Amino acid sequence: MKKILVIFGLIIISFIILIGYGNKNVSSNTNYSLEPKQVIENYFKYYNLKDRQGLLSTLTSCHDQSNMVFGFENLKFTKLVSIGNNDMNKVNAYLFFGRGKVNGVKENNVVSYKVTYLSLYSKNTPPWSSGLKNIFLL
Repeated sequence: MKKILVIFGLIIISFIILIGYGNKNVSSNTNYSLEPKQVIENYFKYYNLKDRQGLLSTLTSCHDQSNMVFGFENLKFTKLVSIGNNDMNKVNAYLFFGRGKVNGVKENNVVSYKVTYLSLYSKNTPPWSSGLKNIFLL
């Protein structure tokens, strides 16, 4: 179960808030006028609608590839339950041990939230499985 959450979390982590000025990893569809929580809300809205283009507008450009699979075919629904507060421990770990160490992002351009969501799939095929999940998004 933890592996599934990690894989799904990695997919989602990439989309949140590296609002680095001129960051080459940010999708050209990114809307810079949105607050971080709005980006998270939009991600789940578009994911639930199975709207690939909308979903890509919330993700970094590395996800905009023809072979990127989002698991829409078995998705019945997903619902955002809650967005927790900024978690500086996760931000520091990202900056010093994660991708933040190599991509040049600055601390003031990274936020982390604990997100709880519920999903239901017609078939549970890893990494997509039904249930209530908690992930940390950066």
